[in-house]
Amino acid sequence: MPGEAEKTNTERVQELYDWFAKSDFEAIRDIMDPDVELHEPKGIAGGGLHQGFDEIVENVFSRLGTEWEDVSVVPDRYVEDGDTVVVLLTWSGTHSETRKSVKYPNAHVFDFEDGKIVQWRSYADTALFNAARED
Repeated sequence: MPGEAEKTNTERVQELYDWFAKSDFEAIRDIMDPDVELHEPKGIAGGGLHQGFDEIVENVFSRLGTEWEDVSVVPDRYVEDGDTVVVLLTWSGTHSETRKSVKYPNAHVFDFEDGKIVQWRSYADTALFNAARED
């Protein structure tokens, strides 16, 4: 098995999704720069800029865990260009209160420095996401 330094950025992102599926936040922390920035689409719960891993866990991951059930993030395609990895994926889940399910295409863009994610941008269909949250 290759060492951490020998992994490609795409392999690191693939691991990130595996860890997310297992809720292994400590493993996710290890791949993130301490000052990582997450840009979530404005207009959805948790949307906006989140800086630092602890803020991301508190304002995004924890919120997803309490407001949504059966969340699934399934990568369909990875495109790597230098220190940037773009992931085309399908996001799905069921809102805990409304019991409405949603499934839509999404994109994540990860920027790396020295093997760590320094910036993560999420692009989503906010109308589909929010429709599942409304009664």
